[in-house]
Amino acid sequence: MKVVTGEEMKAVDRYAIEKIGIDGRILMENAGRVAAKNIMKNFGRQKVCVLIGSGNNGGDGFVIAKVLQENDYDVSVCVIPERDEIKGDAEYHMNIYLNSGFSFTQYDQDVAESADIIVDTMLGTGIKGEIRSPYKEIFGELDKMDNTIISVDLPSGVPADESPVPEHALQADYTLIIGLPKLSYYTYPARKYYGEAKVIHIGLPKKAIDETVQSNIMLWSHEDTKNHWPARVDDSHKGSHGKVGIIAGSAGMPGAAVLTTSAAVRSGAGLTQLNTHGNIFGSVVNHVPEATLFDRKDDLESFIEGKDVIAIGPGLGVNGETSRTVEYLVNEYEGTLVIDADGLTRLEQLKMQIKKRQAPVVISPHPGEMARLIDSSSGEVNKNRFRISREIAMEYGMHVVLKGPNTLVATPEGEIFINDTGNAGLAKGGSGDVLTGMIAAFLGRYDQPQQAISSAVYMHGFTADYISEAGIGVETITASDLIDNLRHTFHLIRN
Repeated sequence: MKVVTGEEMKAVDRYAIEKIGIDGRILMENAGRVAAKNIMKNFGRQKVCVLIGSGNNGGDGFVIAKVLQENDYDVSVCVIPERDEIKGDAEYHMNIYLNSGFSFTQYDQDVAESADIIVDTMLGTGIKGEIRSPYKEIFGELDKMDNTIISVDLPSGVPADESPVPEHALQADYTLIIGLPKLSYYTYPARKYYGEAKVIHIGLPKKAIDETVQSNIMLWSHEDTKNHWPARVDDSHKGSHGKVGIIAGSAGMPGAAVLTTSAAVRSGAGLTQLNTHGNIFGSVVNHVPEATLFDRKDDLESFIEGKDVIAIGPGLGVNGETSRTVEYLVNEYEGTLVIDADGLTRLEQLKMQIKKRQAPVVISPHPGEMARLIDSSSGEVNKNRFRISREIAMEYGMHVVLKGPNTLVATPEGEIFINDTGNAGLAKGGSGDVLTGMIAAFLGRYDQPQQAISSAVYMHGFTADYISEAGIGVETITASDLIDNLRHTFHLIRN
């Protein structure tokens, strides 16, 4: 499913109206009716106050109010602007609402406060920047009330793109997102303003979306993961499912080697070999007997031979040896290369060599590591996750996995795939090592790198959600729990 900004959503609507010939008033009717049906289905027969602004979002509000009242709901309608400020399709639906025998008043705080549910159709996707009067004051009053706020399309005042959320934007409890998910839903802090959210479909033609949405930002879904899951046929053998090499761990961080290697084995790699310090072999064997071991002091050339995928970085430490090993792999190894954690240090010095590689390169930084790569701050990275991940992916010619809430997978072609699984249980040491091992194993099993990476990221978060939904507190989820539960979540996705 494509994810859009406000401008892209307007372009979709405009194409549907001008090129395909759908009357804009019909689209507005569809949006309002579908929203009203969702409210009736999910919130029962409660007292409702619909708050209406002057734009198209307000037109949706008149349709919602009419449908609710026709179904005998107790509905009050408060309009924020003067009546003559309501124009176009919104005015058309306002007149239908009035001609149907219903009425509205100007905004009244007491009326709003007396309702169980506030339906927010005040400001739409075209709003950016500072919240002005009277909306600023109204939003302040609403925030102090204890009723349920349902926003239509997006919470009033929240931008649809990566722009900062202005002070005084409305905090919704629920949001019914119209047509296509908005980019801001996958950014923070904007996501918090949406509350619980659901995309509602209003009959936008696929051609209108395909012809106008050029940003190539998409949600990688459960269905995408399931549909691209590779079959494991009965007559296959261990060499059929990827020969994976892991370069991880050190005397002080043996756990990173264990977690990365265990995740690769559990994620279906046919053969997994770990390159690590000989003095931690015993610890590794006790936890991952399925993997073979390679002593780091031995010749790296013999380690890379025959490997389909090599992952490097977790637990190595930031030192000259790590940098030299990454450089050697970039220049000499001809298979798919995954670089994470300590392996990302000084990666900018290898930009030209990475661009010349024929086989894929994948990096998986968290915001702090990405900040060091671009000489910025993690705060700036978090404010511009989509732009930065795309720019780096295209500049280096590699796949970028920018970790965090709603991890992004950016491709060398400029596509971005959003992951919407996972929870706060992943904010713990070792979960990134698990993801690195999973990505390496998936790359060994799939033909297309993006499908492999996005599916690995999805399953990483999906497994954390599975553990939480089984009644385990997110605070207690460990990286080892993720690995242990892959057997269950892989079964679920396959069936």
